[in-house]
Formats: sequence, C-alpha cells, structure tokens
Amino acid sequence: MTSIEPTAGRGALDDWSSIDWPAVERNVRRLQERIFWASQNGERARVKNLQRLLVRSRCAKLLAIRRVTQINRGKRTPGIDGVVCPGPSSRLAMFRKGLNLKGYRPKSVRRVYIPKTDGKQRPLGIPTMLDRVMQALVTLALEPEWEPRFEANSYGFRPGRCTMDAIEAIYRALSQKGSSRWVLDADIAKCFDQIDHAALLGRLPVFTSTIRRWLKAGVVELGTLNATTMGTPQGGVISPLLANIALDGMERLFGAERSDGRQIVPCLRKGSDRGINLIRYADDFVVTAPSREVLENVVVPRLAMFLASRGLELSAAKTRIVHIDDGSTSSASTSGAFPTASCWSNRRKKRSARTAERSRPFCAKTGSGRRPR
Repeated sequence: MTSIEPTAGRGALDDWSSIDWPAVERNVRRLQERIFWASQNGERARVKNLQRLLVRSRCAKLLAIRRVTQINRGKRTPGIDGVVCPGPSSRLAMFRKGLNLKGYRPKSVRRVYIPKTDGKQRPLGIPTMLDRVMQALVTLALEPEWEPRFEANSYGFRPGRCTMDAIEAIYRALSQKGSSRWVLDADIAKCFDQIDHAALLGRLPVFTSTIRRWLKAGVVELGTLNATTMGTPQGGVISPLLANIALDGMERLFGAERSDGRQIVPCLRKGSDRGINLIRYADDFVVTAPSREVLENVVVPRLAMFLASRGLELSAAKTRIVHIDDGSTSSASTSGAFPTASCWSNRRKKRSARTAERSRPFCAKTGSGRRPR
C-alpha cells in the first residue's frame, strides 16, 4: 500500500485503492493530538500554526475526501452543481485540485426539505461536494482546538460522546440524595437557522474568512438565489461544530467552572447558582434547580440574555418547567432524558470499557497518559 506522509506534496498518486488508510488516520490524529494539548495548555500561537499545518497536510485532504465521498450519509447527494464523486477517479481528480484555502470561494447551498416527526418540514442547505470536503478539512483542524475548551456537560455532535452519555449525566444529576427536583426542559427555536454571524465569527480566531464565506454563500431554492444573513445551514459538514462553538458557555452562566477550568459540582456552588445543573445535547438542554422560582427568576432570564447575544431564543412551544415526579409527560422523557433507576441499571451494564477512552478522543492513547511528542 502507498504510505502517506503528513505534509508531503501532491505527488503521483494514481491508485485510490492503494492508499494506506490506517497510516493516513494515524498521521492526522498525531497532528490533532498536538493541537489538543497546545489548546489545553493555552498555547494559542502554537495552535494556529499546527492548524495551518494540518489543513495543508496531504493526509488530512485525503481523509476529508474519503469521509465526504465514501463514509458520510450524504455521499450521493449533490449540491447546486449536480456533482458527486462516485468512483476513485473522481476522488483522485478532486485531490489533485490541491484543496487550498487560499483563493477558495464556495458556491451557494441547495435548499431541500425533509419531513419532521410533527408533520412540518425541516430546511436543509446542501453544499457542493467540493465545499463539503473543504468544510471537513477545516473541521479536522478546529475540533481538537475546541474539545478541551467545551463544557463538561455538552454532549451533542462531539467525538466520543452520544445520547447515552447525556442520559447518564441527567440520571446522576437527579438521582443523588438531596439533588434538585425541578427541571427546565428546554429547546432553542430554529437554532441552526438563527445564529448571529458576527457573534459566531467573533469566537473564531482562525479560518475566519473561509467560514464567513460559507455563512454568506447564499441559498438557491427553486432557481432563486437568496442571501443568508444569519444561521449556519443544516447539511453542512462544519455546521454542528459551529453550533457548539456558538452555544459554548451556557453551563458557565451558573458557576460551573473555577478559574482554572475545573468543574464545580452544583451543591458546592455559591449564592443563587447553588443546586443548578445544565446538561446540553446540541440545541436541546435540561436544567435542574432546587425550586420552580429559581428556574423562573434566575435560570430563564440568564439563558434568555445569553441566547439573545447570539441571535437566538428559547422555543415557547417546546420549553417547560416540570417537577421530576411529573417528568414522564415531558418531551425530555419521551426521548429518554428522565430515565428511571431500573432503566438506567440495565443500560449501565451494557456500557463498554471503551467509554473512558472515548471521553478524551484527541489524547494520546498511551498507558502513562503522557503528552505526545
């Protein structure tokens, strides 16, 4: 098989099937681990340099192409240009283009609709295949920077985390002796469609120009080009990460972290923050508190102000305050957010020994836990 160096030139790659994919993934992961540790140690300049190195990496470009054209569910869905990459020759042709961010200009996204469970339709914005590959490439560089910065109880669209982890966190928050019994079951209205561009871009120190072009590329619907002044299109590879970046900070509103980043358990927090615990999965979240009054007078106003600064608001139809004993009728319980003890004990037995390893996806997998060189 062809061995790929991390930052080698395009060279003469003639056979897609001969690529040593385990070697490609190791090379990309090695760079991601270095970005992760630099971000965790606050070395911002080093993070930027490593990210630029990664997006120029031959391995990262090959891996981005493979994920978009062979692995992702939308691999056969074209953008406005009608182009897909069904075979090795088209993938090689895309790789030979260079995939450089310098001078890159994305095309508009194609508007499609998919049905929702309530009978309504969800709008998606489908970028072209080339734009999705470029988004995957930038995601490979941004994800390890933000993973050590994201809050502990954020679970949606993060590597190594799933809905089961969110359910476990909710169970722990509600099952302890003396834990808070009142719950705010909340949803953010049209989160992906309403995110303020300026607020989001202000949190991104790198790739800002490229991401701005993606956000401002416009939407083509029934042959008409419409400008995009807000939101990040559902259907873009990088959109879930951008949404998480925009929503990062909700848990810190309630004194969840010390100045050094260590977590403070709800029962040890001071003042009105005492007993408040926020657990988020994408744009859905649950907040536990000692009383209904705390949720109404402290939690909801803070969240409303936080979301308003990002162009967002709580969904009136999907947000409610319930007592834990009445949680069986809430939307969170419908998705398994308020599990019973017997339900959880059965699920817990099925959890694999890989959970601890998945919780730190960009750390070096060494027995000593040492920083990678």
